[in-house]
Amino acid sequence: MESEHKNDGQTAFNKLRTKAELVLNSGNFEDIGLEGKDIKLLFQELQVHQIELEMQNDEMRIANENLELEQMKLIGMYDLAPVGYFVLDRSGIIEEVNNAGMALLNTQGKGTLKGKRLQSFVASEFYDIYYRFFHKIQSANIRQSCQLMFVATNGSVFHAQVEGIGVKALSKCYVAIVDITERIESEQNLSETKERLELALAASAAGTWELDVNTMHFSLDEANCRLCHVKEDQFGNTYQAFIQLVHPEDQLMVDQHFRTALIHDSEVDLVCRFLHDEGQVCFANIRGHIAIKPNDKKGFIGIMVDITDKKHMEEEAAASKQRQQRDITIATLHAEENERKRISDALHDSVSQLLYGIKIQMNELNNTQTPPAIYNRINDLLNVAIQETRNISFELAPAILNDFGLPATIEELTKRLSSSGLKIQHLTVGFNRRFDLLLETSIFRIIQELVNNCMKHSGADLVYIEVRKNKHINIIVKDNDTGFNVKEQERQPRGAGLSSIKNRLSLYNGTMQIDSVPEQGTMVKIKLVV
Repeated sequence: MESEHKNDGQTAFNKLRTKAELVLNSGNFEDIGLEGKDIKLLFQELQVHQIELEMQNDEMRIANENLELEQMKLIGMYDLAPVGYFVLDRSGIIEEVNNAGMALLNTQGKGTLKGKRLQSFVASEFYDIYYRFFHKIQSANIRQSCQLMFVATNGSVFHAQVEGIGVKALSKCYVAIVDITERIESEQNLSETKERLELALAASAAGTWELDVNTMHFSLDEANCRLCHVKEDQFGNTYQAFIQLVHPEDQLMVDQHFRTALIHDSEVDLVCRFLHDEGQVCFANIRGHIAIKPNDKKGFIGIMVDITDKKHMEEEAAASKQRQQRDITIATLHAEENERKRISDALHDSVSQLLYGIKIQMNELNNTQTPPAIYNRINDLLNVAIQETRNISFELAPAILNDFGLPATIEELTKRLSSSGLKIQHLTVGFNRRFDLLLETSIFRIIQELVNNCMKHSGADLVYIEVRKNKHINIIVKDNDTGFNVKEQERQPRGAGLSSIKNRLSLYNGTMQIDSVPEQGTMVKIKLVV
């Protein structure tokens, strides 16, 4: 009946429309009972309504296009989101999934996932957790979360943080899945590292400490309390209390290191001593760095390792190395002296004797057969050669040192090296008795090298030598040369002579000080501890 009534109305409307079109085409408006003026006014209003309808239609079309554009954007954001999104029905079957979700489960198309239960990708040991999670998002209209392990289609396993909410009106469940495998592995590694660190600290006799930068509260663990030889209930737990535990000679150094690290946010790495009540000294290596806690508070944390045994072994190793170096140096010096003596004996027994023989033969020549001038020149040359040979033999290995000792040898040295252009003075005090031959030889070689340097490198005409034996042996060699810049000279390569002096000084814990002022001369002070 309703359909028939509707058809009848549509037929009447079509007849009326046909009649109106005929009237409008003919221009005769008298038949419809309206004046032409009213008809025109009505017509204008109809045209206005038509325009309004067309404008509304355009606006609706634009709004529809914008709506479609926003829908495309939403779809793009949904598909390109870095989090896996899933739309499930009330049974847990996947109805929609984005690209990230497909990547997590290692599938190439949405069709391979749609229609499957999300639970089928959950690791079996996590079924109970997933069931409780899915039940909650269906029964409660609030967001739920849990951590699950999923198995992708290729068999790979990953840990995930799962967030979900149910919408009862739509009978849908919206689930977001985030891969947290790296975070879980990092936490596991951190836990393992912490466990290994605790084992390492226990095995290495090390402990941890912490300094609160804001309150200067200093805490020591049990291992460090034992190291510092203090009971936990007796420690003041303040920075100053910790500094007081340090050896008095190291307190300033430790405090400066800590303050510098705090000011510059740098690390601290130092070795200091702790003095126990019994007078025993303990060595510790303190290391630490600035750390920001979760509450944004700045803290200073680190470890303290007992290195007393290591320090003692290092000292013993250094002493052993020093003894070996001393033995090597002594052996080298003995070898040098033996070689010097061998060459000196060769000069004295061969060359010198040969020159004496030539001189004797020259004296037996008939002076009438040899011109006096030529004879005298040859004789002078022989005398010079004999004297030079004696000097070289003396410098190489003075026999007088073995026979008469150091004072006589120094006196002989000054006589041989003094000349008209260079005067050498000497003073020897405290050598009334003989000392070890190696010591006396070392003193002579040091003085010999310093005097040779004065003769080679300065324009001095006066050299003063002083050797005193009191508690230690003090050697002074002073000249009146033009002087030099000591710091600049130290930067330049040093000769073998200075190295030889330093090797001899090392045997007796010796020290050397050079004082030189331009135009005022040079003085070298040496102290040997014997």
